[in-house]
Amino acid sequence: MNKLIRVICVSVTLGFANLAFAHGDHERDNFATVSMVEAKGIASQEVARLIKEGKLNKSWADKPLNAAMQRVDNQRQWVVTAKEQGGVLNQQLQVFLSIEGYFLSFNVQNL
Repeated sequence: MNKLIRVICVSVTLGFANLAFAHGDHERDNFATVSMVEAKGIASQEVARLIKEGKLNKSWADKPLNAAMQRVDNQRQWVVTAKEQGGVLNQQLQVFLSIEGYFLSFNVQNL
C-alpha cells in the first residue's frame, strides 16, 4: 500500500513539474504584424521610392491600393496590389511585404 501511495505522489509531482517549466517566451510571439491600413501606407511609400529610382512608371503614383494577407512560398505576406486599366495597358502592380511590414519585392504583370 505504501508503494502505491509513493507512486501516486511521484506521478502527481512530475505532472505539476511540467507546468512549472512551461513559458510563453517563444520567438514567434515577438513579431508585430502590421494592419491592412499600415501595409497600404508602407506600400505607397515603397511605390514612391521605386518611381524615384526609375524602377516603376510614374503612372503608378496615384493608383488606389488593395491589400490582402496571402501565402507566398509557404509564408504569410501582405500582397498590396494596384491596377492600371485603360488604353493599351492592362497591368497589375504587386508589392510584397512581410507581415511585419518590411518590403520584400514587387512585380508588374499583364492581365
